[in-house]
Amino acid sequence: MASSELYREIISAMRRLDLLRRISIRDSVHGIELHRTQMPMLDYISKHAGCTQADISNHLHVSPASIACSAKRMESAGLISRMPDETNLRRNKLTATEAGHACLAEMFAVFDALDARTFSGFSDAELISLSSMLNRMIENSAQGDTAHKTIHELIRQLNEMEGEK
Repeated sequence: MASSELYREIISAMRRLDLLRRISIRDSVHGIELHRTQMPMLDYISKHAGCTQADISNHLHVSPASIACSAKRMESAGLISRMPDETNLRRNKLTATEAGHACLAEMFAVFDALDARTFSGFSDAELISLSSMLNRMIENSAQGDTAHKTIHELIRQLNEMEGEK
């Protein structure tokens, strides 16, 4: 059986990789008017034109207030547009603008380039093996139903838990 020291070394390497990726993304997105936390929201809007803030809140498991704040910023930046819902004037339908689609494409290009660099030199077999091992680690680490929650659900659960302190 492996030692606790080896376990900590592996977890430390995973945390370091996450930090390096976040730093690299920050360095690569200068001039792109989209905060990294807004990308999932813009991606959802671009794929679900006419969605509501409630739709996004439910999908991303983020508070409606957080979505409203991000929507206002994204609208000011010209990334999305809001149109009143004809059936309920208190609700707005959100659509990605041309600038929003272009911004999203730029962000995906940044991620694609980073992924290509990160996995450079790995064979398909190695990538499949790595994916399998990480999924097994996730299953082993999960408690209750957490193994089957989306990343957005897990983030919300952690935020709620940390808010209880």
